[in-house]
Amino acid sequence: MKVLVTYFSQSGNTEKIARGICEEASQGHDAELKKLEDVGAGDVAGYDFIFIGSPLHASNLAGPVKEFLGSIQAGSGQKMAGFITHFAPAYPDQAMDGFTEPIKTACQEKGMEYKGCFDCQGALTESLHEMVKNNQKLTDEQWEGMVKQMTGRPNEEDVANAKAFAKEVLA
Repeated sequence: MKVLVTYFSQSGNTEKIARGICEEASQGHDAELKKLEDVGAGDVAGYDFIFIGSPLHASNLAGPVKEFLGSIQAGSGQKMAGFITHFAPAYPDQAMDGFTEPIKTACQEKGMEYKGCFDCQGALTESLHEMVKNNQKLTDEQWEGMVKQMTGRPNEEDVANAKAFAKEVLA
């Protein structure tokens, strides 16, 4: 099976997960890792399975990912799975459903099978700390707790979990 792992990443978090997914997908499959900016909308036609990765920006997929999902051409029985990184420790399932809706919708509209979405915490770029703290209306103590939780993420366990997700959806 020909597999594409593509992603948009500014901080390196989503890229780290993409690399783990591609490493797993390479076990028994012809897998390629590409930055989203290096993939044209028509390029996905050459793949049987597409993993698409995005950070969450203001509780949404990153703009370039949403644009890409809207521009890809109808598939022919392809499969797609997502992976998302975010600064919050965890989201309830109903919130994740909202974040993954653009991927599900693209699959439905393009005739692709949606295979699920992996998510994990990622450290927030330091330059965004103050803005996010203020937007979330967090006290200094609450923010310090959040920073402590996200420092070093995604970690080895997160990458291992991403690999397990890839193995499961590719089976």
